[in-house]
Amino acid sequence: MEHELCLFKIKLQSLGALRPEAWERIMQLSQQLRITTAKNLVRRPSSLVYVAEGLLKEYDHHEREQPAIINFIGLQQCFVTRRHHQNHYLQACTPCIVYHWDGEALQKLYQDFKELKPVYESLYAEYDEQMMLRMRLLEMSVQERIDAFRLTFKSTIPYLKKTDIANYLNVSYTNLLAKL
Repeated sequence: MEHELCLFKIKLQSLGALRPEAWERIMQLSQQLRITTAKNLVRRPSSLVYVAEGLLKEYDHHEREQPAIINFIGLQQCFVTRRHHQNHYLQACTPCIVYHWDGEALQKLYQDFKELKPVYESLYAEYDEQMMLRMRLLEMSVQERIDAFRLTFKSTIPYLKKTDIANYLNVSYTNLLAKL
């Protein structure tokens, strides 16, 4: 467990101050979850999740007949769950190991280690940026979308189904195959 979270520690340190006692508490409060391919991860309000291994796809089904894939969350990425994200569900594209911290645990951490609040806000910003990527892609022409996707998700593409890529890019499967 400690080895898998080593890169998470480095990520947190790159975002702000992290005292050894704060890291120790973060380790104590973490909950490891293993998710097999095609299984869902339940989102809890105000929680933080770190993907130590694997790849998740995030769906939004709100006011849609078919759920749309709105994000891919890969190795060493975090996501947070705000109230309006609770209707988004996550499904594993590959077997995953994720670490979870619930909202209550995070609140206690902030009370004891005030320096962690800006770090958490930076993680929010990273997640928001990931979410905005799809919106920016949808403003492009189909070929530009595919090219930008290829550049952005180069290491992820081998693990994705073509139908999932088409869903994310909002293009038909046949159109994607013709231009990929």
